[in-house]
Amino acid sequence: MKNFLHRQYHVILLALAAIIAVASALYLITQSIGFQDSLKGADAISRQAGAKPPVASSNAVVAADHLKKSVIWKPSDNGSSPLVSRPYLLKDGKLVDPMVGNEPLYPPVPNQWLMDHQLDYTDVNILDRDPNHKGFTVREEFLSGTDPNNINQYPPLYTKLSYSDSDIRKSTYVLEFLGVETNSVVDANGVADTNKTTVEYQLRPAIPLPNPSKGNRPDTSTRTILKGETVPGAPFLKMVDYIDQTKMINDTAYDVGELVLENTLTGERHTLVKKNSSREYKKTPIELVESVTFHYQLTGAPSEDITVERGKTFNLGSLDKKHQETYKLVDFSKDGILLGKEGKNYNIKPSSSVPQGSTPATPSSPTTIQH
Repeated sequence: MKNFLHRQYHVILLALAAIIAVASALYLITQSIGFQDSLKGADAISRQAGAKPPVASSNAVVAADHLKKSVIWKPSDNGSSPLVSRPYLLKDGKLVDPMVGNEPLYPPVPNQWLMDHQLDYTDVNILDRDPNHKGFTVREEFLSGTDPNNINQYPPLYTKLSYSDSDIRKSTYVLEFLGVETNSVVDANGVADTNKTTVEYQLRPAIPLPNPSKGNRPDTSTRTILKGETVPGAPFLKMVDYIDQTKMINDTAYDVGELVLENTLTGERHTLVKKNSSREYKKTPIELVESVTFHYQLTGAPSEDITVERGKTFNLGSLDKKHQETYKLVDFSKDGILLGKEGKNYNIKPSSSVPQGSTPATPSSPTTIQH
């Protein structure tokens, strides 16, 4: 018997498997018949309740078509995706989540601003980049409130102007006040009217000055002016006042009358003391700033020199020359140069260089880590 079972082992196993399969099939058939009967019963109950039969739908067809198409996984705004978390940065030995906290990676630009503008905040030099070649860095766009990704938005072009004191052209005028003369008015017949007089003020340039009475040839000859008139050869200087006074110096009385000239371009006033022989007497130089040479440089472009005279207008263009702005040189001052544009004024200060031996601080480079 033992030998029989050993020889027919595989046949016996096959018979047992067939019996189990038949039993399972009979069980499933029985259960399906019962499930079908329950559905019929539920359908009969719903009909009795007045329920409407379900409407045929194409959702299954749509779902089938959708399954046939590949799905493109798109990363979210914070850099994460369905299978990858948002990036973390390793900076100064610390793990930093740029989405959490108020500490910016690259001051003064907030991390959220970089993310909102789809900028690579893992790039340590991101603030110095010009992603769309507009001629302005990311830092300049942030400070001006413009969108670095909008090709139609530009920070003010005047912010790309620079100059130093050596770029300013000045003219120096040295005038000596010689004295005052009172003369009678002469009528058309050459007869002097003693009841009518004019007060003339005598000036002599110490540095040759164009002389209108001599074809504007520069010389140092004496010129006379009346109150309210401009100085011949220096039409920007107008005589506005005279103060008659004397001063005792070492027991000697000196005529130190003051002639007041006004710069009609700047409104600045200059006082000339009457020339005398005292040691206190000094010549008063008058400087007039006439023009400046600006250095205009957009990011990614060579520097361009633009020389502008006081009161003149000039144009600035974008990197692609599609955007133009017109400015007027309004005035020079100790604080900078005043430009005007569409009724608004802008002040440009002289550029300052980094002291020798010093190195600008460089932010530490963050390392990207995915959790």
